[in-house]
Amino acid sequence: MNPSDLYSNTLAALTAARTTMLTPAWQAALDLCTADQRLEASRELIRVEQAIVTFSNQVLSDIAASLQANQQALTNATSALQKALKTITQVGNVISAVSSLLQIVAKIVPLL
Repeated sequence: MNPSDLYSNTLAALTAARTTMLTPAWQAALDLCTADQRLEASRELIRVEQAIVTFSNQVLSDIAASLQANQQALTNATSALQKALKTITQVGNVISAVSSLLQIVAKIVPLL
């Protein structure tokens, strides 16, 4: 996969996560969770937003080598996140998938 596709797939996965985590269905699922899970979900949503802003402001040529170096991990993490977002009632799975993708993105661009 070329760096441009990796970049757009990663950004699309992050944007899908943000969109899902702002829906009424996600909020309803969170209402059934513990306070710790709700707090963790809120933190991950903030980290997703930070990652979107940071990642989208990068010049592709500056991060192309890092994208290529992390190609398999990015592909696996974006696929796992897309799968987790299909069942948002399983909040823990979504949080875990988001966190995994964010860890890989942090290897490519520094996150706040």
